[in-house]
Amino acid sequence: MTLDQQKELLKLYKQYQATSKDTIKANIRTHMDNEDLKPAIISEWTGIPVQTIYQLRKHNNAYKPDFITTMALCDLLKVSITEVIKPIQGLSIPESNTKWDMKAKQGFVHDYNKLGIEEICRKYNITQRTATEYNKNFAREI
Repeated sequence: MTLDQQKELLKLYKQYQATSKDTIKANIRTHMDNEDLKPAIISEWTGIPVQTIYQLRKHNNAYKPDFITTMALCDLLKVSITEVIKPIQGLSIPESNTKWDMKAKQGFVHDYNKLGIEEICRKYNITQRTATEYNKNFAREI
């Protein structure tokens, strides 16, 4: 590794550390969903424990994958680390210690009924499967 490559790696590491866990996890989830790979397959091909893969898929936990884990996933998914640390426009995932209150649930259901599924997924930074589950559960509660 050249000194310039080493400096670039350190720069990327610092950017990664400064990026929110929600952004990193959402971007990784998006790329995993696009490849339609099962957690067991991802684990087998990368050597990352399957429990770690499941932690990445959860929206409401404090887990932030370490830099090397993310690099291994990027390699498998054929995506640059810069794509994973790229801010997401309109990211509105509640912080991990925040619960969905009734007003937020009503807003989600309202959005779900007015917007297309892709817009919902972008707005709340969730997968289509999660959006469908949220809508079903929230509609039942309100």
